[in-house]
Amino acid sequence: MQQPQPKGSHVMPHERTEQVAYRIPPNTPVAITLPPVEARPDHPLPDAGPFLRVFAGTDEPGTVLLRCAREYLGNWRHVYEHGRNREAAVDEHVSLLTFLIDREANGHTRAISFEPGAPTNPSSYGEMVAWLAWKYLLVSLRHNQSAHAEYDAAQLVSHIEAFDQLVVDVQAGRVRLPEKATGVFPPKTIRPSSAQTDTPDPGSDQAAQ
Repeated sequence: MQQPQPKGSHVMPHERTEQVAYRIPPNTPVAITLPPVEARPDHPLPDAGPFLRVFAGTDEPGTVLLRCAREYLGNWRHVYEHGRNREAAVDEHVSLLTFLIDREANGHTRAISFEPGAPTNPSSYGEMVAWLAWKYLLVSLRHNQSAHAEYDAAQLVSHIEAFDQLVVDVQAGRVRLPEKATGVFPPKTIRPSSAQTDTPDPGSDQAAQ
């Protein structure tokens, strides 16, 4: 399938162990032991490109970030097929994946010197990755549906551009990332110059909320 190509370079197709309590059906609390954060500040925060290549199957996920991101696709496929009748475990799994991605993003950015007064983005990095996976999946599943194909492709390109700009701003110390998910969906980004948020049109994406 020929994927839409956004502006830019993308081609589409510490040291401790933590424990967190997480609810897994049938509502039994389970302790999950997490390994130390893999991401390091000497490795830049990934933009959309590596995630898209993993989604397309052209690259194997070689990091925790990318492995978690790939897991979104199966969960979003369930959401797409079942909508509001989806299993509660899917929402919980998506939340856990977002937590893990945000945890890794903090490892990438913890040494950045942010400008005084740098605004905090309304949505977390993990939420931006989750939405990227959702938009990618919609393009993959509905590219032959004339009622959706053009809109889905435009929405994906728009999100890629917002995602990449956010990464640029964060790496430059102009925008901070929240340490965990904020629950803002669709995700929003903020530009430091205007401090205005850009909100993607959710359109037909209500099933993912």
